[in-house]
Amino acid sequence: MSDNLTSLLINRQVPEFVREEYPLFVTFMEAYYEFLEQKQGTQLNDLTTKSKDLRYISDVDQSIDDFEESFFNSYAELIPRNVQVDKAILIKNVLPIYLSKGSEASFKLLYRFLFGQELEVKYPKNDILRASDGKWEIENALEVSAEFYAYHTANGTNKEFKILQELNPSDVSVFVNGDLKVLNTHYFVRKESKKIVFITAPANQSIVKILHKTLDTRILHNRKITGEISGATALIERVSNKIINQQAVFEFFIDSKTLIDSFTNGENVLLDVFVDDILVNVVVATIANLLRVNIIDGGASYNVGDPVLFTTPVFDVAPTALVSKTFAGVIDKVIIADGGSGFMDNERIAAVGYSNTQLDFAMTEINTNSANTANVFRIFSDVISDIDPSNTIISVANYNFPNTNISPSGIINVDSQISHAFSNATYVQIGEISEVSIAAAAFIPLTQPVLNATPAYVTLAPLTANTLSNTVVSIDTFGSLGKLYVSNPGSAYAVFEELTFTSPPNTMSYGFGAEAIVSKVSVTGSIVEAKFVPSKITGTANVTSVSNVMVHGIGTLFTTELVVGDSITIGHDTRKIISIASNTSLNVTSAAWAQIYSSLPVRKVGLNLIGGQGYKQNHLPTVTINTVSGFEGTIRVTGILGDGEDLIAKGSKRPGEIEEILVANSGIGIRVVPSVDLSGFGDGTATANVTLNPSFITTPGRWTTSDSILSSLDRRIQGRNYYVNYSYLLSSTTEFAKYKKVFRDLLHPAGFKAYAELTISNEIATTPAILETLVAPTTIKTLSGRVNVANVSIYVTGSNTKFNVANSLGIISIGSYIAVNSQIRVVSSIISNTNLAVTSAFTITANNEELLVVNTIYDAVATEITLEEILAENELPLTVES
Repeated sequence: MSDNLTSLLINRQVPEFVREEYPLFVTFMEAYYEFLEQKQGTQLNDLTTKSKDLRYISDVDQSIDDFEESFFNSYAELIPRNVQVDKAILIKNVLPIYLSKGSEASFKLLYRFLFGQELEVKYPKNDILRASDGKWEIENALEVSAEFYAYHTANGTNKEFKILQELNPSDVSVFVNGDLKVLNTHYFVRKESKKIVFITAPANQSIVKILHKTLDTRILHNRKITGEISGATALIERVSNKIINQQAVFEFFIDSKTLIDSFTNGENVLLDVFVDDILVNVVVATIANLLRVNIIDGGASYNVGDPVLFTTPVFDVAPTALVSKTFAGVIDKVIIADGGSGFMDNERIAAVGYSNTQLDFAMTEINTNSANTANVFRIFSDVISDIDPSNTIISVANYNFPNTNISPSGIINVDSQISHAFSNATYVQIGEISEVSIAAAAFIPLTQPVLNATPAYVTLAPLTANTLSNTVVSIDTFGSLGKLYVSNPGSAYAVFEELTFTSPPNTMSYGFGAEAIVSKVSVTGSIVEAKFVPSKITGTANVTSVSNVMVHGIGTLFTTELVVGDSITIGHDTRKIISIASNTSLNVTSAAWAQIYSSLPVRKVGLNLIGGQGYKQNHLPTVTINTVSGFEGTIRVTGILGDGEDLIAKGSKRPGEIEEILVANSGIGIRVVPSVDLSGFGDGTATANVTLNPSFITTPGRWTTSDSILSSLDRRIQGRNYYVNYSYLLSSTTEFAKYKKVFRDLLHPAGFKAYAELTISNEIATTPAILETLVAPTTIKTLSGRVNVANVSIYVTGSNTKFNVANSLGIISIGSYIAVNSQIRVVSSIISNTNLAVTSAFTITANNEELLVVNTIYDAVATEITLEEILAENELPLTVES
């Protein structure tokens, strides 16, 4: 209201000559306006002042008091006048309530206006048991170290470098080109601006790495990570932490749809994050540690506590282990240290020096899909005495060979190639031994028996009636190399690079004709597979189109070294020759090529046995990889076909045999599989290998909701009233009778059933006798930090929480009741300081909430059959959930 009274202004508004000549008139005017400005009883008769305030009527903030009743009658007739919210706020915001009528948001907004409290809206349909509606989730996670480094490249003048968040000086360590800078004289931290500042600028091109000892990992969500070695990429969906061997580990959860390629154990992953609109590079190491030590042969005479020695080429922290259990007994299992090659199913494994009634074993499973050994082997199977018992003269026109793969002319004579004359026999379904069964173990050997597996064999029937007996040919007869082992995959190798086989120094030369190639590599050029291939002829060749039947030779002698009907291999493809045009041109069968080939060797099938011949198991050749740019890769031959197996008969009661090995420290950053040395203790014969914990893991899968789980406590069969798709429950601390009419008349959506729930968190206003029979004293405790929960999730994710600490103090435990955003659940497991699980899923999403621990929960439920039949306040039944 205006404080400017018109009566006080008359003397200044009247002209001067009137004031001088008619002072009585001026006095009359002032008295008249004073009269108008006086109150008449309780009514202000100040008409002039009111006229001055008319300009404020259009401003709702200025006119609420004057027109409150009119506003309520016009715009909020159904809303009570005694609302908790400021009436001006209510009137100005009543439109959103009308616009969102029937929605959950409108219910919450109106309740907040009425009572100044929060209302929870629940939907019984979320608790209905539905067949085959459970949500099954298989998660992929990359385990990384808790040490995150921001890294920068210095320019020689810049002294300031960004850190990822506001940190105290004690929360960072700074490295410059590997040197730890921890003295305050070298740098200081500006917490508010998220920077470290050097006293002296680091040298040009030096690398500044800033270790963050604590980090809010939410800044990493939805960031792309790249493997430093593998080049694999993925997007981080979320980050969680856990403890492995008393060390903090973070898990980057990854959607498989965003994963490209495979991460390498122990490699660093790179990513970048925005800090105050500046992109900062981050590096963190993946976790590659010792998962377990696998005992191959337990040896004898070992003692508990004997150390296990590791040779670990590349690591950040070396692993340690010790013998934790020894045992003794008769032979009850066979350990396969090396399955060898060239074996077939269900053949005998003999124990050298023992009869088959004393010790006897069998190959019950053969791995016919192993990468670096032959699964099929072909030989020439004819025996000269079978083919020619009549001493045919070499010069005759036709030897009358019975070969089904006879030369194109149909005649074999002195002008024919041997490869076209003889028949072939094939060893099929051969490979390395993968499972052994014990046929007899009735004898307790004093020393470890040597096991010898029967090589694969073929039985050749006689070709003529003159030869009465079959011929059995064992695959180890030929001395063909059978198995390659990639000891170190190295990097930068290419497919089709050749392997050379050389006799070891200072030994006799055994064997010839073995040729092999690198057949598969990873994206970084690491060797994945090597295999034996046929022998090559002179020169190289091109295949210019996958549909082209013509092979173009480069420096080749096709007419000399090949004939029509020969099979040749180029790259990954084997084709039969149908015509030879010249030394550098030939045609093959019309099957499509796998790819275009350029300057690759032409390999003639049958020129030599695959894997060569004449090699000895105890004089295996060394392998050299002929490469353009590859490095550090090593490959070795482990045996000839039909040999190379290393089978260890293990007795469960041999004195001092190692039964278990305890990993005392699993190490950190192990990039190459360590070797195990047990030769310094016991009888020195125990052997073992290790399994690394993979950096990238895929979980077996879990139910993320209980929608279809019959045994779930919070699932109900769909009914007629409450558990239906079109019902809702209002949960509040105010009796529903106090707000049911306004909700019914104003917001209730047609076609729905409404229910109410009264939540009493501290005290129940009732008689002592009833209180004693229904409830126990309630204690409510608030845990430190804040938490997030998601709809249909059973997990509670904390920030700055200490769930494990609270558990150790007895504040919270499995079976405790917790409340998050008014939803009360029972704790089923405490996973870490920032993660726990409950027995039933939450029904709403809530972020940055407090977590309360209560010892008793109360639910009062009022059920409406129709809106007109809402139960009165004193009819609300009280129930206590257990």
